[in-house]
Amino acid sequence: MALEAIMFHPDDNTAVALTDLPQGKVLKLTADGQTRDVTLIEPITYQHKFSTMPVWKGDKILKYGQVIGEATADIKAGEHVHIHNMVGLRIKAAGKA
Repeated sequence: MALEAIMFHPDDNTAVALTDLPQGKVLKLTADGQTRDVTLIEPITYQHKFSTMPVWKGDKILKYGQVIGEATADIKAGEHVHIHNMVGLRIKAAGKA
């Protein structure tokens, strides 16, 4: 079976789809021995992020073990993480958010 999604670091609260993934897909994600089971609550397009756990408005978005942005709304586990519910740090630092 081909790898369908990847969580890069055990501290991450996001993972990335390595193919188009349907709503309801159940994934077992592992990074450095940390495993999370996630059920997608909506379809996730190739190369897009989704949440691996609940994230609350104002929480940091983590990918590669690094903060890449901030949630602008509550995000459910298995939900798409993109510009509709997060702001990237570069945009926020530039005063655009």
